Amino acid sequence: MVSIILTILKIIGISILVILGIIVLLVLLVLFVPVRYKAGGNYTDSRADISGKASWLLGIASVTFRYQKEQPFHIRAKLFYIPVFDNLKKRKRKKKVFRKGKKEEPQLQAASVPEHAAPSPNADTTESDREENSKEQPEKTSELPQQETERTVDEVEIWETEDENTDKISIFQKIQKILMKFIEFFKNIKFTFQRMYVIMIKIKNNIKYYLELLQQESTKQAFGLCKKQLLRIVKNLCPQKYSVKLHLGFEDPATLGNVLAVWGMLYPWHRGRIDIRPEFEETIVEGSFSVKGRVSVYVFLWTAWLFFTDKNIKQLRKQLHI
Repeated sequence: MVSIILTILKIIGISILVILGIIVLLVLLVLFVPVRYKAGGNYTDSRADISGKASWLLGIASVTFRYQKEQPFHIRAKLFYIPVFDNLKKRKRKKKVFRKGKKEEPQLQAASVPEHAAPSPNADTTESDREENSKEQPEKTSELPQQETERTVDEVEIWETEDENTDKISIFQKIQKILMKFIEFFKNIKFTFQRMYVIMIKIKNNIKYYLELLQQESTKQAFGLCKKQLLRIVKNLCPQKYSVKLHLGFEDPATLGNVLAVWGMLYPWHRGRIDIRPEFEETIVEGSFSVKGRVSVYVFLWTAWLFFTDKNIKQLRKQLHI
C-alpha cells in the first residue's frame, strides 16, 4: 500500500516538474529568443512597393505586410505556419434561405358615403339667431371715470414732485453703482498682484529645489544609468543591417549641394550604406531600401527591473514625487 502511494506521489512530482520545466522553457524562449524583422521597398514617380516581415522562433509566429501604390494595404498573420488573420481575405458567410410563402392580405371595404349629405335642419335657424343677437347687443362705449379725467392742480403738483424725487434717487443709485465698480476693479488688481507674487515665489523655490537636486551625486548616478539603458534600448531597436539607394535631382543645384554636404558629414555614421546618385539636369526623387534587425524582450524587462529596484532611481522618484 505504501509503495503504491509512493509511486503515485512520484508520478505527480515528475509531472509537476515537467510542467514547471515547460513553463521555464517558454519564459526563456520569450525573453531571449529575439523577434527578427526585415523590410524593403522601392519608390518611383509611378510605382511604390513596400513589404516587410516580423517572425519569432523560426517562423512559428509571423506577421507580414505589403503596400503597393493604388492598392489596399495587406497584412497577414500566421501561428504555427497556419494563417490566423488576413485583412483582404473575404470571410465566407452562411446565406440564410428563406422560403417564400403567400400571405393573404385582408381586403378592407370602404364604407359607402353618400355624395350629397342632407343639410341639417337647424343650419338656417342658427345663422338667423346669430344675426339677431348681434343686432340686439348694444354698443359698449368706453367711459372714463370723471375722477381720472378731471384732475385738480394739487394732484398734478404732487405727482410732479414725486417724479423729481424718483429721478434724483435713480441718479444717486447710478453714481453709487459706478463707484462700487471702481472699488471692485481696484480690489481685483490688488488680488491679481498678490497672486502673481505668490506664484513667482513658488517658481523661485521650485527652481532652487531642482537645481540642488541635480547637483546631488545620487541624482547624477541615476541619470547616468537611465541614459545607458536608453541607449541600449535604441541600439536594440535599430536595424543591424540596412542599405539605402537614392536618385535625387532638384531644380536648384544649391539644394542638391546642401543635401550632398549633409550626406558627406554623416559618412562616419552610415559608412557608405546610404548611396546617393545625384541628378543635376532634372527634378527626380527615386530610391530603394532594405533593413534587417532583431528585438529582444529581456532588454525592456531589465530596464524596467532597474527602474524599480535601483536605490538611486528610487531616491530620485521619491524626491520628484513619482
